[in-house]
Amino acid sequence: MNKDVLFFKNIKPDKEFIEKVFHLDVRKLEAIDGIEISKYCIALSQYLIFLKYQINKTKSELLNKKRLVEGTLDILLTKKLIKDYGTKTNAVAHIMSTSKKLIDLSKEMEPLKDELVIVEGIDKVIGELIASFKRELTRRENELYRIRQERKL
Repeated sequence: MNKDVLFFKNIKPDKEFIEKVFHLDVRKLEAIDGIEISKYCIALSQYLIFLKYQINKTKSELLNKKRLVEGTLDILLTKKLIKDYGTKTNAVAHIMSTSKKLIDLSKEMEPLKDELVIVEGIDKVIGELIASFKRELTRRENELYRIRQERKL
């Protein structure tokens, strides 16, 4: 893949500004300038790129560990072992519980899975927040247009 495609991996959103947006007191929305709301949209969009990249990195790391586990199991799982333990499931469970390498890989995979559960759907919620800010800007624009039209009459 062309490395120019990966420009986004160097994105560093302004954490303090993003936190400011997330802690916005909606009762003060009318007092916030339109330019500031536009900044919120752009900052959240940058954060969304960053978030999605981090999620994809975590998924990739988890996938690599899963492949390593599956590859190791393919090597260690023999017909004799399956016969000795009665089922493939029991044989896999035995290997998983006795192989230090597989135990360590499983332990490394758990926090990655937890991370993905925690951030699941957050990208959509941030997208909705961006859309809400855009609707507010449009509402203000329409309101200003109506006021101007009324003054012409």
